[in-house]
Amino acid sequence: MKFNFSNYFPETISNEIKKYLQEDDQLEEIRLRNSRPIILKTHIHEIITSYSINYEDIINVLQKVCDNSIYSYQNQICNGYITIPRRTSRWDSWKLRN
Repeated sequence: MKFNFSNYFPETISNEIKKYLQEDDQLEEIRLRNSRPIILKTHIHEIITSYSINYEDIINVLQKVCDNSIYSYQNQICNGYITIPRRTSRWDSWKLRN
């Protein structure tokens, strides 16, 4: 788990996500749905957190992920996900659903 969540999430959400992941977990997806718990998908299993994300949280995360240029991610958003490049050759995919 060598991903800096604070680059994309408010501190409260970042800390919540970190509580559920082990050092060797390979996080593949973070699923955000309005008024529902955050779901973390690792290489082995899915984890349903106790944190229920709200609309304002999603907009905040979306703006950070898109670097305040939501238009440039329009096609991915329409498909229901945003892929974020990492420093390694791996990519993280975030699912966005209502």
